[in-house]
Amino acid sequence: MPTFETITALPFAALAGGAGLGLLLFLWTSSLVKVLRRTDSPPEFTLDATSALDALPSPAPSLSIVVPARNEVANIEACIAAALAIDWPGPLELVVVDDRSTDGTTEILQRLSAVEPRLRVVPGADPPEGWLGKPHALHLAQREVKGDYLLFVDADVRLYPEGPRRLLGRVIAQGAEVASALGFLRVDSFWERVIQTRLGAIIAGGNPLPEVNDPDHERALANGQCLLFSRAAYDRLGGHEAIKGSVLDDVDFAKRAKAMKAVYRLYHGPAVFECRMYTGFREIWNGWTKNLFPALSYSLVATAIVTTLLFASGVLPFVLLGKNLLALATDQPYEPVFLTMEAVLCALMYLTDAVGHARHGYRWTAFWTLPLGMSLVIAIFWNSAIRITSGRGAVWKGRVVERGRPKPKAVVEPIVEPD
Repeated sequence: MPTFETITALPFAALAGGAGLGLLLFLWTSSLVKVLRRTDSPPEFTLDATSALDALPSPAPSLSIVVPARNEVANIEACIAAALAIDWPGPLELVVVDDRSTDGTTEILQRLSAVEPRLRVVPGADPPEGWLGKPHALHLAQREVKGDYLLFVDADVRLYPEGPRRLLGRVIAQGAEVASALGFLRVDSFWERVIQTRLGAIIAGGNPLPEVNDPDHERALANGQCLLFSRAAYDRLGGHEAIKGSVLDDVDFAKRAKAMKAVYRLYHGPAVFECRMYTGFREIWNGWTKNLFPALSYSLVATAIVTTLLFASGVLPFVLLGKNLLALATDQPYEPVFLTMEAVLCALMYLTDAVGHARHGYRWTAFWTLPLGMSLVIAIFWNSAIRITSGRGAVWKGRVVERGRPKPKAVVEPIVEPD
């Protein structure tokens, strides 16, 4: 065990390094405690299998589920089947906008709509100048719906039978008008387990639910896989036309709701729906490339800060431990105190990752991929920044998006009071 005299005899740079390791030990210990105590999911903002169903009004409101579909031949039939199988006590309709699919999605929709009266298919169209494809498709679809509430879900979403009841019941109980949920993220392949779970943890950890749901806090987050509006709130916010050029339409809706004093809620909702966002490395790489730089407001400074923090907290401890283990194995000089701290820190990181995986229903044995996953997350951040700022853009579903876009203007127009 190193003595006090040994520690104080170290040069200043070494002392600073020790302080940094101490800080990381404290932060990762705090993270482990939060995971074990489940304080990252306050009960009032959690919709899991143990959550009681909040009562719906009687009669129950009508619900319109809206799904955008562009080349979703692998997903659309299961999405529709799950949406039509929900336990909903009031009027229900499902509207799917076929956004110029070329892969067989159109034929599936024609077949299903011919035998299911609750399903209507709206044809998509080329977006006008200033519109992105998804907001325009949803804008076309919402004009055809009649529900008191609009639930926008992606084609890769599978609603659970009681999911919409859980979500809307809690929304009504809390007096909210706009809501979103973070459902269960399915990860079936190796690269999904390596990257998706870590990115999900980073996003959730960086956006605490109490802050997101505080109307006076500037933090805003939403999940475009599941967005719920009362019809009145959707119209008051300006609908998709108000965010027509946004690649992060979900987050911009949350910002707009807060700015316009619409009561907004984001829930941890693993019992609302499940979604497998991407099925392999290429989809993960391309999908997050279109999202991450816009999520940082197109800021290279913010990208540098975030990735530096991710490297320092998620990768550097393993690099330092490897360096000192190599020095030990080759009889080179090293500081035993640092080797001990690095070993404890890396073990703590692995433990926190394993417990977090297990708690959220993932394979805890994937903990050993933590430094690989964090390294790839950092690489995707920079790929997103470089492709967008260089003008090459991100490729998604056969379209190039975010091609050299400037920093976006505010999504909330000035509100002019009538004379």
